[in-house]
Amino acid sequence: MRRVPDQGPLITEAARFDLASVTKPMATVALAMVLVGEGRLDLEAPIRRWIPEAQSLGTVRQLLGHSAGCMAHVEFFRRLRAGELAGQPSPREALVTMAATEPASAPGIEPVYSDLGFIMLGAILERAAGMPLERAFAEHVAGPLAIAAGYAQTPIEDAVATELDDRGLVCGLVHDENAYFGGRVCGHAGLFGTIGDVAAFAAAIVDTAAGQPRGKLRTDVVTRFFTDPPVASATWRLGWDSPSAVPGVSHAGDRWPRIGAVGHTGFTGTSLWLDLPHRRWVSLLTNRVHPTRHGGTAEAIKALRRAVADAAVEELDR
Repeated sequence: MRRVPDQGPLITEAARFDLASVTKPMATVALAMVLVGEGRLDLEAPIRRWIPEAQSLGTVRQLLGHSAGCMAHVEFFRRLRAGELAGQPSPREALVTMAATEPASAPGIEPVYSDLGFIMLGAILERAAGMPLERAFAEHVAGPLAIAAGYAQTPIEDAVATELDDRGLVCGLVHDENAYFGGRVCGHAGLFGTIGDVAAFAAAIVDTAAGQPRGKLRTDVVTRFFTDPPVASATWRLGWDSPSAVPGVSHAGDRWPRIGAVGHTGFTGTSLWLDLPHRRWVSLLTNRVHPTRHGGTAEAIKALRRAVADAAVEELDR
């Protein structure tokens, strides 16, 4: 599970990975699907209905589709680590305030993959559900789907190590610095799970999309999330990406279907791609940032993801 400071135990199916931005579809987007299906979340509602101080003039739907005009990433953790809480009582609330009050451009013009947007989305879901994000995920998504994935507010056991940096060896707590210093439960990162958790979630999603609803998910809602592009020219749907049609570009590889396919990747080396018409999926969990994110690992993980997805198609098509 680690190489430094010494050789750790071998990774098994019970190992829990920091899912990084796979948190977005598996926790945040799945919870949004449930709340939309229950009538507690309106996709066309303005962000300011839920977060009055938000600078974005976009909607919940545009947040999901990365088209609300939010910036991609800001290193809020530097301010949080220094104890600046933006007038809020906790780092968790401060992170939301920082993300919400960052200048935003006009919505609906150009897609920008935005952690800031999903930080706000996590807060909106808490308010719509009437409970903290970790509890809402557990009660509305994980519990009904019988998966054990969850957030790590304190260090968890059986976790795969991520980066060795000025925090020391990060293991069992979220790697993303904004999430780490911003309360550790966020809409953009923070979920931990095993490969079995990810597989069970994928199975539930593809079953629901095929007309066999699982847990609290509804087929019509799931279908809309997979087919609705807030910006027509973008690959983004509502919280899910779709493979690029340009050869050699997509992390899903070149053999993964382009029609009816959605997926997501995570910074720590995680990914999940779904082939909805064929009711199949491929997931890859790694700790590619261990012991460091530097040294070409970003290109290496892209090549590995592409190779794994292409090999999965070859094997499944036999």
